[in-house]
Amino acid sequence: MGTRANTHTETYFLRLLEFSPFERRTRGGWRFGTRRISDCVADRLIDSDRAEIVGNRLLLKREARP
Repeated sequence: MGTRANTHTETYFLRLLEFSPFERRTRGGWRFGTRRISDCVADRLIDSDRAEIVGNRLLLKREARP
């Protein structure tokens, strides 16, 4: 998969995170309602500093306050 496809996929999941966090699945990965994402997608969002894990939820990264 090329960079453009990854960017499009990440943008899609970031938009979903604006509505509600993803919850960790017991069998691995994350879910938003019936939609699932793999751990590697979540890792890319976290590595790009746009998402964070709090408890068992994947959330949009909070803005750093001065």
